Amino acid sequence: MNEMNDKKQTLRELLIMAAGELICLGLLYAGFALLGKLDGKVLLGGAVGAFTAILNYFLMAVGVYAAAERARTGDPARGRRMMSLSMLGRYLLMIAILVIGAKSGYCSVIAMVIPLALFRILLYVGEFFRRKDG
Repeated sequence: MNEMNDKKQTLRELLIMAAGELICLGLLYAGFALLGKLDGKVLLGGAVGAFTAILNYFLMAVGVYAAAERARTGDPARGRRMMSLSMLGRYLLMIAILVIGAKSGYCSVIAMVIPLALFRILLYVGEFFRRKDG
């Protein structure tokens, strides 16, 4: 039962973070529009950056669950290795997505990177407002 509650809580946090990222993406677009620089490259770049940030958070949660399961079954060393490999894999995936987006010429590099930086801020804000009892 506790595992089900953990999954529900993680899904809830993922949805909150995705909503926050979409709000930040809207603000990013508004900023580019105010500067007169909003175009298709910015729209696609921002969407790719936001998607990459949310995908990274989701894959991190999946990796944490897999590592925790390994630790529960009596192999914490394997759980730690899984977390390390998960982090490496997520970083490589993010780099691949960003390099492909940048090299394609269809995405604004700045618009791709800003949502990733904003997501880190969202994590800090979310932690600040998280309930202390759960």
